[in-house]
Amino acid sequence: MKIEKDPNIDPKTQNTLANLYTAKYLETYVKLSKDRVIFLSEIFTKETSSAISALLLNYDHENTENDVSIYIHSSGGDGASLTNIYDVMQMISAPVKTVCIGKCYSAGAILLASGTKGKRFIFKHGRVMIHGLQCAFPLATDTDQVGSDNYYNFLNKYNHRILSLLAKHTGQPIDKIKKDCERDMYFDAKGALAYGLVDHII
Repeated sequence: MKIEKDPNIDPKTQNTLANLYTAKYLETYVKLSKDRVIFLSEIFTKETSSAISALLLNYDHENTENDVSIYIHSSGGDGASLTNIYDVMQMISAPVKTVCIGKCYSAGAILLASGTKGKRFIFKHGRVMIHGLQCAFPLATDTDQVGSDNYYNFLNKYNHRILSLLAKHTGQPIDKIKKDCERDMYFDAKGALAYGLVDHII
């Protein structure tokens, strides 16, 4: 979180205000966390996925009946980080409500769609985007490995698996998903609802 500096305010005063704002900001997130509310407002990384997975497991341990809510505003990110969160979501017994606030692109779209059926929401000005290379893949640094058939087969299988998740949770045929994802495909709230990415518009 970045606090913009105001040249009209004394730096010492501004630093105090920034510290108070940051403390209040973090306090709010802690309070929401206690109410089983998670905010994902970054790209998917191993750090964010580990933190979210840990929270999901903890909430499920505390109570398997009450909803866990994930509010998503993300441009996407690493595919392994997505499947990390996804697998935990599917494993736990507690219902997981997903909510698009702002944008859910790429991996964010899949996480949105993979919430518990009937509990997937989007705000009326939310946006969703799906595309062919649906997630960032682990990159090989060795030249021979990058050029090998084995590596490309791995990427193709990985991407097919990710797109299959999208097909599973939207109800769309996999062939349609693949065709639609040949290029970036954007949805407004109504479009996301019609496509099966969400169940309700808020």
